[in-house]
Amino acid sequence: MAQEVMLDVLLSYQNVLVTSERKLLYLLAEVRPGEAVGAGPAALNLAIVLDKSGSMYAARKLEYVKNAVQFVIDQLRPTDLCSIIAFADKARVLIPSGQLYDKEQAKRMIKNIDQVDVGSGTEMLKGIEAAVSQVRNAFSPDRMNHVVILTDGLTQAEKKCHERCLEANRDGISVSTIGVGDDFNEELLLGIANGCRGKSYYIDDPRDIPQIFADELQGVQSVVVRNPRIKLKLAKDIGVRRAFKVKPLINDLGQLQMVDREATVQLADLQSNEVQSTLFELELPSRQAGTYRVAQVEATYDLPSLQVRDASVSRDVLVGYTPDPALASVVTPQVMNVVDLVSVFRQQTRALELAQAGDRAKATQLLRSAATTLLERGQGDLAQQALQEAQRIETGAAASSAGTKKLQYGTRKLTQLLDQVPLPPTS
Repeated sequence: MAQEVMLDVLLSYQNVLVTSERKLLYLLAEVRPGEAVGAGPAALNLAIVLDKSGSMYAARKLEYVKNAVQFVIDQLRPTDLCSIIAFADKARVLIPSGQLYDKEQAKRMIKNIDQVDVGSGTEMLKGIEAAVSQVRNAFSPDRMNHVVILTDGLTQAEKKCHERCLEANRDGISVSTIGVGDDFNEELLLGIANGCRGKSYYIDDPRDIPQIFADELQGVQSVVVRNPRIKLKLAKDIGVRRAFKVKPLINDLGQLQMVDREATVQLADLQSNEVQSTLFELELPSRQAGTYRVAQVEATYDLPSLQVRDASVSRDVLVGYTPDPALASVVTPQVMNVVDLVSVFRQQTRALELAQAGDRAKATQLLRSAATTLLERGQGDLAQQALQEAQRIETGAAASSAGTKKLQYGTRKLTQLLDQVPLPPTS
């Protein structure tokens, strides 16, 4: 019988050396839609939240947003529902949730968004609450219930913004975020998207706004698997140090909360032909020679089109203990490639934290190390950005807002290029 979701499990080393020391082993779990995924993508219940504060008028950002939203309106299917909200000091529902039978009228409303008075500040919470209300009013488990937030500035009540989005996600509403320019809080937008089964985008050139909206719409319209989760079940004496989401974006999950030796990682809804993966750092005890089951990985998911909930597929994780050093030295290049890219992400993240704490020497060292690896991987622009920030920090200046965002978003996307970037050089 064909499987709706495929689960692959790979280890950095299939065999480890028999010694008295504990061993570090990387486990990569990948999920993707299978041939039996069922009917096509579900209809949308979409809310678009647009920042219309005063800063959006700079660099023609609002003009590009208008073009992008008009494109979205044109691409909506007859079965899709859509609402559009503008916010600044206050929020206003420009188009209530519903099927857009008259798309030309809807586009005219967006074209005339300048005439809508919502103040000039940035209170994203009001936009979020209005959008979630619109989606909840039309909520259906058979639809993709989704919110997209675009902003270019810092907002008041950041913690409440995050909390409201997480509450919506618990009720089945996913959230994606789009940050434009250098003045928004990337940690807030990344945190919302990562915690709410969505994606986060950074736009440094306003001319890219229409393409990002097109990519996001195409993505949510092609979702075929909902609410996927990866459950890691550890055998006795096996530990897990850290975990990372690695595709489509790298996100540090830190130390997982284990309950009865089990932990669950929530993934974003799976689009057709999409791979999502999670990397676990496992710690293994010393053992005698032999083959041992160290963990089980289970993927659980919903298929609303087939009225299926909590379907699952699992894989046992087996490791060989051997006295042969040659056998224990054989690595899995696919896993180690991911580990190297995650290391680059961690280096720049740690460097920026150290710079903020005043440890300029260590920060510059880490950034230059990251730049070297980025150059080896063919990422010259990101490498140059890391070197520029290292130079700024070394001279006593703070890391630039633009540079921080380019590094944060750029290194998170490295795993999207795994089929294109070269493997690390071999000695």
